This record gives sequence, structure tokens and C-alpha cells, in this order.
Amino acid sequence: MENEENKVEEKQPEQVETSVEEKKVEAPVEEPKVEEKPAEKKVPQGEIIEIEKLDGDARPLQEEIEEKRVALVADYKKSRKMSNISMAVVVVAVIGAMVLLLVNATWSKITGYSLGGAALVGLIVFSMLTKNKFPSKSREYIRFVTTKIDQHIYNNTEFQDVKVNLSDKYTITELGLDRIYNNLVDIGSRNIVKGRYLGDGFSCGELALYTTKSEGKKTMKAVSFIGKHLELQNTLHFEGRYILVFKGEKPTDLPTDIEDLVELHNDENFVVYGIEGSDYSKDIPAKYISALKKIKVAGNLLNLNVVLWAGHTGVYLSYDDPVVSLPFDKPFEAEAQYAFKDHLLAVLDAERLINK
Repeated sequence: MENEENKVEEKQPEQVETSVEEKKVEAPVEEPKVEEKPAEKKVPQGEIIEIEKLDGDARPLQEEIEEKRVALVADYKKSRKMSNISMAVVVVAVIGAMVLLLVNATWSKITGYSLGGAALVGLIVFSMLTKNKFPSKSREYIRFVTTKIDQHIYNNTEFQDVKVNLSDKYTITELGLDRIYNNLVDIGSRNIVKGRYLGDGFSCGELALYTTKSEGKKTMKAVSFIGKHLELQNTLHFEGRYILVFKGEKPTDLPTDIEDLVELHNDENFVVYGIEGSDYSKDIPAKYISALKKIKVAGNLLNLNVVLWAGHTGVYLSYDDPVVSLPFDKPFEAEAQYAFKDHLLAVLDAERLINK
């Protein structure tokens, strides 16, 4: 649950327990003011991986990842077993050395010191040989899993030039410009994919946003959002911003940076926030909202938040573990990833409705 690129032309940010803390913005808002749209993001230098299309002989995603996961778990258990055996041998050797040293004889003292020294040297050598073995295999596994998932997610012919820059990360400043969650204190991000969908640029990455909460005299870090984040461009024209909330059965990761906004619409599963006096029905095409409403917020998808600025769209899809956590101690669930792919395509298709 912790750990690995994101934004196209406009602004912009392993495993955690989902909890949402709503907080008011610290500074009072005297009057609604027009916010500047997010600024362009510079792409950091780093290793760039091109996500290639799958060929006709590609193995099923479930099969490939489960094979790697099972092998990694077996290797981990083997390493743990060897470590436990080695530690037991060292403990026995040290105890034996101490017993021999208590014997008042030259041969026993020599043997005791030799045994203790051999145990220490053996422990050091074993530690040096195994220190980086499993972390290295874990990194290889993470890279393999994320690359394979990306290949299956972005395998449609509508996607072009899909790449991942391994050094690309979100920042608090970049994500703060979206103005959905306030009081951000930390973020985690990985696997930020950038490319084009039917010619339109997009970026999509895995993201966790953290705020603080108070429990008595203690201040603790809490999760405000965990899931997938998309950055897109739109051709809308209006002042301020709108936040669209599509709720599931148990709404989670709801927006908190809304003190300067008012509810313009609120029904059981759909809420619209905007600046007072704005008319979202004129500023946002009805067909766009209708297209997003077709996304079923259920199962692994817990919530869908969309922030709209003139020229910029930020999409926050909240997911549970099967989508955002790399499989290790639990079997991989390919169906959850394919569900995300359906949601991604629906969001990208909806965006095209406001760019015509």
C-alpha cells in the first residue's frame, strides 16, 4: 500500500485505511473571486517507459500476475525461513560460546571465542548476502505488475503515445490547485500515465491525499482520498469552479474545499457545488453530466468527484484495495482493474462531449 506520472497541458500531485475528515478552510472568504486555472506542469527527467500494445498471443492478466505473485511470496517465505534458521544457529552458537567461556580451561576458552567469532562473522556475511536480495525482487515485481496492468488498461486503439515517467510524482502544490480537498499535509503517488485518447491529451495516476485530524490533544494524519486521478483539458468558459459529486451507497472521500461554494443541486446520488449565483446548467453541457451519471458508483468504485475549471478538468475516482493496492498476500483481482478501465473510458468519452 505504498508504493510510483501526470498532467498534460495544464496544472497539477500505498496502502492506507480509508477515512475522510472534512475541514473548513482556515482563511475566511469575504466574497467569491475568480480563481486562476491550474498552471502548466513541468515533466521531471527520469526513466520513461512506453506502454506497448498487447499482441495476439498475450497471456491473461490474471494468469501473468498471479504467477509472479505466487513466486514472490514463495521466495519471501523461503528468505524468512532461512533468516530464522540462521538466527537460531547464531543464538545456539553464542550460548555455546558463553558456556565454554565459563569453563576454567584454556581449550574451552579458545573454543568459546572461536565459536562466538564464527557466529558473528557468519551473521554478518549472511546479512550482506541477503540484504538487498528481496527488496530488489520486490521492486522488479512492482514494476512488472504496474507495467502489465497498464498494458491491459491502455490496450485500446483509441490510446496513443502512452508513457510512464518513473520519476514523475504529484506535489501538494499541484493538487491543491484543483481545490477539492483542503488542508493537505502529504500525498503519495505512483504510476502516472500520460498519453492521448483519440487525439486528446490526458494523464492518469494513482494517488493518496492526506490531511490532519484532531483526537483530543493529538493531531493525526488521515486519508482524504485514495484512488485514481485524471487531468484533462476542456473548452468550457465560466468563472470560478464547479465540483460534481457522484456518490455511491456509502459516500467516501467527499470534497472538503467547498467553503467558498454553495450547493446548486443535491439529490440522493448527485451534488453540484459552485460559486453563488452561477448556473451550472448553462455552463456545463447536460450531455456531459448524463454521460458521467452512467458510471455505476458501486463495487470497487466508492465515489467519483469531478472539478471543472475553464480549460481544466480534474477527476478523482475513489477505489478500494483491489484497484489501488499491489497484490502480495492476497490473490490478484483482474476484474477490478477491468472495471477501472471501463470507468476510465467513460470519463474520457464524456470529456470529449465538452470539447466539441
